[in-house]
This record gives sequence, C-alpha cells and structure tokens, in this order.
Amino acid sequence: MTAPGKMSFEERERRAQAIYDSSIRHLIGPGDTRKYVMIDVLSGDYEIGENSIETGHKLRARRPGGVISTFQNHCPRVIKIRSPRRITRVSKTQQ
Repeated sequence: MTAPGKMSFEERERRAQAIYDSSIRHLIGPGDTRKYVMIDVLSGDYEIGENSIETGHKLRARRPGGVISTFQNHCPRVIKIRSPRRITRVSKTQQ
C-alpha cells in the first residue's frame, strides 16, 4: 500500500470513488442526497451526516491521519487533512 504522502491526487480520488460505489452509494436514498458522506481512503472507514463539520469531526476522531474524501449529491470532493485545522488540497469533480 502506498504511504499517504506518496499517493497521487488521482489515486486518492480513484480510491474514494471505488469505496463510495461499492460500499456506500446504495445507503443513500433519494431523500438523502443533501447528506454529506466522508470517506477515509486509506482505511475505507466512512461517516454519513447532515452537517459537514460534525461529520468530519466524527471521522477525524476515529482516523486522525486520514485522507478524507467528501461526497454530497454523489459528487466527490477529495480533501487531504494533515491536522484538524489545515486542509492541504481540495478538488471538486463534477459528474
């Protein structure tokens, strides 16, 4: 497995999409499209919630060194978190 600092941005995005499609997409119903889904692409752990901040805090509490990808309306936004206050890169991918 590639170390988080060595993983390319495209690889993080690809992993996030694969985890979302295989494990999470079926959990999101038509009325849940406004919910936030945050995935740690290193572990596959995820959190689903109404509020992005609370959802992120819950996942980061379990996975403090995680590489977090956020989905809303089935649209990914990959974010690498190095600390609770520092976001190092964000990408919005339109589908």
